Amino acid sequence: MKSLEFEKVSVDDARKALDGPPKAGDKPKIDVRRNPDANPVLLDTTVAWMTELPYAARPNELARRYPRIANSIAELWRRVARCEEYLDALLVDQRGDRKGFPPAVAHELTALRTHYAELHPSNQSTWDLVERSK
Repeated sequence: MKSLEFEKVSVDDARKALDGPPKAGDKPKIDVRRNPDANPVLLDTTVAWMTELPYAARPNELARRYPRIANSIAELWRRVARCEEYLDALLVDQRGDRKGFPPAVAHELTALRTHYAELHPSNQSTWDLVERSK
Protein backbone atom coordinates (compact mmCIF):
# COMPACT_ATOMS: atom_id res chain seq x y z
CA MET A 1 0.00 0.00 0.00
CA LYS A 2 1.27 3.41 -0.95
CA SER A 3 1.59 5.95 1.87
CA LEU A 4 0.01 9.36 1.70
CA GLU A 5 2.18 12.42 1.47
CA PHE A 6 1.36 15.43 3.62
CA GLU A 7 2.61 18.96 3.53
CA LYS A 8 2.93 20.74 6.85
CA VAL A 9 1.03 24.03 6.89
CA SER A 10 -0.05 26.45 9.56
CA VAL A 11 -3.59 26.41 10.88
CA ASP A 12 -4.18 29.86 9.35
CA ASP A 13 -3.01 28.69 5.93
CA ALA A 14 -5.23 25.60 6.16
CA ARG A 15 -8.20 27.74 7.15
CA LYS A 16 -7.58 30.10 4.23
CA ALA A 17 -7.35 27.15 1.83
CA LEU A 18 -10.65 25.71 3.10
CA ASP A 19 -12.50 29.02 3.17
CA GLY A 20 -11.23 30.11 -0.23
CA PRO A 21 -10.41 33.64 -1.25
CA PRO A 22 -12.46 36.41 0.37
CA LYS A 23 -15.48 37.50 -1.62
CA ALA A 24 -15.62 41.03 -2.94
CA GLY A 25 -18.61 41.95 -0.73
CA ASP A 26 -17.25 40.33 2.43
CA LYS A 27 -16.18 42.69 5.16
CA PRO A 28 -13.76 41.57 7.83
CA LYS A 29 -15.50 40.38 10.96
CA ILE A 30 -15.21 42.80 13.82
CA ASP A 31 -15.55 41.51 17.34
CA VAL A 32 -17.85 44.05 18.97
CA ARG A 33 -18.11 43.79 22.71
CA ARG A 34 -20.14 46.09 24.85
CA ASN A 35 -18.37 48.35 27.23
CA PRO A 36 -19.52 47.39 30.74
CA ASP A 37 -19.12 51.03 31.74
CA ALA A 38 -21.29 52.29 28.87
CA ASN A 39 -24.33 54.15 30.16
CA PRO A 40 -23.46 53.56 33.84
CA VAL A 41 -25.95 56.20 34.97
CA LEU A 42 -29.61 55.51 35.61
CA LEU A 43 -31.59 57.75 33.27
CA ASP A 44 -34.36 60.04 34.52
CA THR A 45 -36.83 58.22 32.26
CA THR A 46 -35.85 54.93 33.94
CA VAL A 47 -36.41 56.40 37.40
CA ALA A 48 -39.83 57.67 36.30
CA TRP A 49 -40.70 54.22 34.87
CA MET A 50 -39.66 52.53 38.12
CA THR A 51 -41.87 54.81 40.23
CA GLU A 52 -44.88 53.73 38.15
CA LEU A 53 -44.27 50.06 38.98
CA PRO A 54 -45.82 48.37 42.01
CA TYR A 55 -43.38 48.34 44.89
CA ALA A 56 -42.92 44.54 44.74
CA ALA A 57 -41.95 44.70 41.05
CA ARG A 58 -39.45 47.57 41.26
CA PRO A 59 -35.96 46.43 40.28
CA ASN A 60 -34.06 48.66 42.74
CA GLU A 61 -31.02 46.40 43.13
CA LEU A 62 -30.85 45.86 39.36
CA ALA A 63 -30.93 49.64 38.82
CA ARG A 64 -28.19 50.14 41.39
CA ARG A 65 -25.86 47.42 40.14
CA TYR A 66 -26.75 47.26 36.44
CA PRO A 67 -28.16 50.65 35.37
CA ARG A 68 -27.55 49.87 31.68
CA ILE A 69 -29.91 46.89 31.88
CA ALA A 70 -32.53 48.84 33.83
CA ASN A 71 -32.37 51.59 31.20
CA SER A 72 -32.85 49.01 28.44
CA ILE A 73 -35.89 47.47 30.15
CA ALA A 74 -37.44 50.90 30.67
CA GLU A 75 -36.88 51.73 27.01
CA LEU A 76 -38.48 48.46 25.84
CA TRP A 77 -41.35 48.44 28.37
CA ARG A 78 -44.04 49.55 25.90
CA ARG A 79 -42.84 47.21 23.12
CA VAL A 80 -44.41 44.01 24.45
CA ALA A 81 -42.80 41.34 22.25
CA ARG A 82 -39.32 42.90 22.46
CA CYS A 83 -39.57 43.47 26.21
CA GLU A 84 -40.73 39.91 26.85
CA GLU A 85 -37.87 38.61 24.70
CA TYR A 86 -35.34 40.78 26.55
CA LEU A 87 -36.60 39.85 30.02
CA ASP A 88 -36.62 36.15 29.08
CA ALA A 89 -33.07 36.43 27.74
CA LEU A 90 -31.98 37.98 31.04
CA LEU A 91 -33.58 35.18 33.03
CA VAL A 92 -32.65 32.19 30.88
CA ASP A 93 -29.11 31.70 29.60
CA GLN A 94 -29.47 30.59 26.01
CA ARG A 95 -25.76 30.84 25.19
CA GLY A 96 -24.56 28.57 27.99
CA ASP A 97 -21.67 30.77 29.06
CA ARG A 98 -23.25 33.27 31.41
CA LYS A 99 -22.51 33.47 35.13
CA GLY A 100 -25.95 34.75 36.02
CA PHE A 101 -27.04 37.58 38.24
CA PRO A 102 -26.63 37.80 42.00
CA PRO A 103 -29.64 36.26 43.80
CA ALA A 104 -31.21 39.62 44.74
CA VAL A 105 -31.08 40.84 41.14
CA ALA A 106 -32.34 37.52 39.77
CA HIS A 107 -35.27 37.68 42.22
CA GLU A 108 -36.13 41.22 41.10
CA LEU A 109 -35.99 40.22 37.43
CA THR A 110 -38.28 37.28 38.12
CA ALA A 111 -40.76 39.52 39.96
CA LEU A 112 -40.60 42.07 37.15
CA ARG A 113 -41.16 39.38 34.49
CA THR A 114 -44.12 38.00 36.47
CA HIS A 115 -45.62 41.49 36.73
CA TYR A 116 -45.10 42.02 33.00
CA ALA A 117 -46.80 38.71 32.24
CA GLU A 118 -49.79 39.82 34.32
CA LEU A 119 -49.96 43.09 32.37
CA HIS A 120 -49.60 41.32 29.00
CA PRO A 121 -50.94 37.77 29.30
CA SER A 122 -49.88 35.36 26.59
CA ASN A 123 -49.83 31.62 26.09
CA GLN A 124 -46.23 31.19 27.11
CA SER A 125 -44.11 31.69 30.18
CA THR A 126 -40.40 31.88 30.83
CA TRP A 127 -40.47 28.15 31.53
CA ASP A 128 -41.81 27.54 28.03
CA LEU A 129 -38.70 29.31 26.78
CA VAL A 130 -36.52 27.00 28.90
CA GLU A 131 -38.23 23.97 27.40
CA ARG A 132 -37.78 25.28 23.85
CA SER A 133 -34.05 25.93 24.38
CA LYS A 134 -33.36 22.29 25.27
